[in-house]
Amino acid sequence: MKIPLVKEHGAWFVFLLSFASGIIAGYPIMLSSFSEALPGLFFISAGLAFFINSKASLVSFLRTGLRNISELLWLAFFWSAGFILILPLLEHGLMELAPFLLLILIYVFFLFLKKEHLLFTELAGFALLTLSAPVAFFTVAGIFSIKLYIAVLIFFCAGVFKVRMRLRKSFLFRMIMALYCFFALAVYSFFEISLWILFPLLENVTNAALMRDEKLKTTGNTELAKGVLFLIFLGFFFSS
Repeated sequence: MKIPLVKEHGAWFVFLLSFASGIIAGYPIMLSSFSEALPGLFFISAGLAFFINSKASLVSFLRTGLRNISELLWLAFFWSAGFILILPLLEHGLMELAPFLLLILIYVFFLFLKKEHLLFTELAGFALLTLSAPVAFFTVAGIFSIKLYIAVLIFFCAGVFKVRMRLRKSFLFRMIMALYCFFALAVYSFFEISLWILFPLLENVTNAALMRDEKLKTTGNTELAKGVLFLIFLGFFFSS
């Protein structure tokens, strides 16, 4: 039996970079040594990975129902494994995570409607992926940082607009990309987050202004490099 895997590399990169950002931001105020926190980080990241990887089975089940029982079994396996692995998180951070249940339901609803490529659905998906940042922060620091979540979410959502801009290549989406970057600056300023962390988004503005020919693979590699740069700036300039 073939194991259904989510092959959306961009989603995995956003998840891993977001989780890493939570560790980096929480490291200065860790409750214990990093070696003591490592097992918890491993199990929780593995649990979240199981949930993310359940998307393929979930989409297939929503579209075929009980006609494809194997997808239902895989879905049950991924969700069960995920819940077991994140039980320590649920035990201590359930109240902090409870409001995000609505976001999960909205995302699943749009998947049921076969609207997974709608801009709103993609943004909702990124909102769930970047939730791994405050989860990792909570694991090492014992507190849930909405400020960190906003910082990570705002940054990585810029990638959604950039890919749309590269696909459509229209003046409208170039303007939306530029306006989103100014929106990001405003949000960071409002929540008193260092604007230096947004430095990689200068590439988005330049890209929107020049709009040179570029393969999607190149765009993906650029976004990955910017994500790593984001982690570096976050480590230097983020304060909870």
